[in-house]
Amino acid sequence: MHKYVPMRTTLDLPDAVARRAKLAAVHRNTSLKDIVVMALEHELQGGRTKPRGGALNFPLIPSRKPGSRRLSPHDVHDILLREEQAAYEAAQRH
Repeated sequence: MHKYVPMRTTLDLPDAVARRAKLAAVHRNTSLKDIVVMALEHELQGGRTKPRGGALNFPLIPSRKPGSRRLSPHDVHDILLREEQAAYEAAQRH
């Protein structure tokens, strides 16, 4: 039997990719290491993904009058970016 011995390595990631990976880890309540492992496994499977059961979580943008708010793609991007930043900052405080 072979004993599992983790391999340590260092990765130099572009800042934008590292930020997105860290935010993904916060949103999925996991670690950056797990995000990197999942991404590598996905790539090594030729881009195929395993079905993950469970509900999909779509971003929801609150409105006092549903259906009355008109948002441009830029507006949606800004709202989601602020939410991601707030989640990341909250995770850093803990």
